[in-house]
Amino acid sequence: MTTLPIAAIVHDHEDGADALMRAFVERQSRAGLDVRGLVTEPGGEEAGRSRRRLRDVRTGESFEIFQDLGAGSRACCLDVFRLAAASAALRVAGNDRPDLVVVSRYGRQEAGGGGFAAEFLALMTEGIPVLTIVAGEFLEDWRRFTGGLGVELPVDAGLLNEWGARVCAMPARN
Repeated sequence: MTTLPIAAIVHDHEDGADALMRAFVERQSRAGLDVRGLVTEPGGEEAGRSRRRLRDVRTGESFEIFQDLGAGSRACCLDVFRLAAASAALRVAGNDRPDLVVVSRYGRQEAGGGGFAAEFLALMTEGIPVLTIVAGEFLEDWRRFTGGLGVELPVDAGLLNEWGARVCAMPARN
């Protein structure tokens, strides 16, 4: 079975997947690769909720993707309008054809056809290598989304580096 040049770091809990992705991006960039996309950065906690934000790895622009719904709210606080603004970094990356694109997460929004789903599909169609993070609860959705052709990696720097070396050594894309 052929695989796409796409990988997901699979995790079950907040176990360092974001830090691993950020460190990988920094190493690849220092090695001279053109890495684009979005990584998740910690933003602290506010009223018991995560305040993570996305950072465009090319420009450094930061996107606060959660909205304040008030201390008593139990609703999803993801701001889909801000998420859409962040998606521009992925569309630009697809047009520029970099060596690698990182997409912070494949999650609930993408599993439902929203979020970054369209950008993932565009990148995969172009054969541009993509790295993302998928929580275990969305792994089956991810497998359906990629047709089972993506690589699944544990939160492990050595295995991620091996994948990166293979993918970045692939012949030039169309």
